[in-house]
Amino acid sequence: MNQILITTSCKSLNQRVKVGQHLMENRCGVNILIEIEYDGTNYSGWQYQPNKRTIQGELEKALRQIGQAKIKIIGASRTDAGVSALEQIANFHISAMQFKNIPSFRNGINALLPNDIYVRKMKIIAKEFHSRYSSKGKVYLYQIITEQSPLRKKFAWVLPYELDLSKMRNAAKLFVKHDDYKLFCSVKDKNGMVLMKSIKINKATDEIYIKIEANRFLYKMVRRIVGALVEIGRGHRTEYDIMKGLAGEKHRPLICAPANGLILVKVKY
Repeated sequence: MNQILITTSCKSLNQRVKVGQHLMENRCGVNILIEIEYDGTNYSGWQYQPNKRTIQGELEKALRQIGQAKIKIIGASRTDAGVSALEQIANFHISAMQFKNIPSFRNGINALLPNDIYVRKMKIIAKEFHSRYSSKGKVYLYQIITEQSPLRKKFAWVLPYELDLSKMRNAAKLFVKHDDYKLFCSVKDKNGMVLMKSIKINKATDEIYIKIEANRFLYKMVRRIVGALVEIGRGHRTEYDIMKGLAGEKHRPLICAPANGLILVKVKY
């Protein structure tokens, strides 16, 4: 008799535990990872800003319409105004009650987004995953064209000049060897340390591609590096100017490349 009571009690306890777990899952929800492609031309960057169009703002507006609640989305990279992305990664937490399945949820978001933002992929990820802090590195591509091109100029810096790529590649080594970019970028961040992994410069006909990979980037850092390299390539500045800039010493000013030529192409985990 006692054994029956104990068995019944255990079953009842297990059922309560399962119900409790189910309720907890519904409250805590799931962590969703999304891969986004966007044309940043008409946006004030990734990060939400009141009274301005941003990528984060548009995504959260779409999520709010689907989930019927305010949902905060976290982006891996806070791209500047005018900067585009081939592969931006973001994540958000949503209750299991609001989430049905991947295909319908993804289709629903894309139906509500403007046509210059598109969610390419979506999946459930571990709850501790954080798109920004879990990232191991980011890859940016900057595009330059040396001839006028009405079709390509939207996503490239038009520079109708001869650029010395050999000098640019040599100067790029100064950035790869450097690790503290706080002074070069003139930012208020306490931590200016960056692990610069590579800077590759290639040319195909009239197109020049500068691909930069690092574990993180400071505000306008890629565009400042590209601007400095272009000045070197045109013969307007020397490596000494870059060295002085990196050291935070007085130097001839270095330009910041336009935003439209910059694309976030990869976030690494």
